[in-house]
Amino acid sequence: MDSAELAHIRSCQAGNLADFDPLYTLHVEAIYTFLYRRTLDRSTAEDLTSTVFLKAMESIRSFDPARAPLRAWLYRIARNQLIDYYRSASRTHVDIESIWDLASDEIATLGAERAVNAAELHKALQKLKPMQRNIVMLRIWEDLSYKEIAEILGTSEGNAKVIFSRTLSELRTSLPSLLLLLLFPHTL
Repeated sequence: MDSAELAHIRSCQAGNLADFDPLYTLHVEAIYTFLYRRTLDRSTAEDLTSTVFLKAMESIRSFDPARAPLRAWLYRIARNQLIDYYRSASRTHVDIESIWDLASDEIATLGAERAVNAAELHKALQKLKPMQRNIVMLRIWEDLSYKEIAEILGTSEGNAKVIFSRTLSELRTSLPSLLLLLLFPHTL
């Protein structure tokens, strides 16, 4: 967390909520993308994003920057909002851990070669345990640090690293090396 972000947080905690705007601007796109990938509905993702930032603004005084980065705290709020969204009484029952399956609909919008690669990846991810899948998604697609992932998922940083490493090893056995290189260029 840089000093400007910390200054805005401290200002908000002191009651100057106008300083929340730069924090919103810095993180809104990532939170929206995170929520959209799990709902595949722009309107729902926009509503959930608004709720996330409203809740963050309302509870910014309780945020402790020494405990976790703001980004991890926002992702945790977003994850909780997503769970609440799917648990709400007006919706049919959905297994919370299988929300990521919705992303398979996005495969249809990709080019033919990328769609084949994405379909192979999707099959491999289906075989993973929910914690493994969540860690891979947060690390690769959301580009979060292990510390942030640990905060979001309620585990230790070391455990997140171990699970990620073991999961990549599993994926290496089930996916061709070239496909892994194309999909995860920063991790291999």
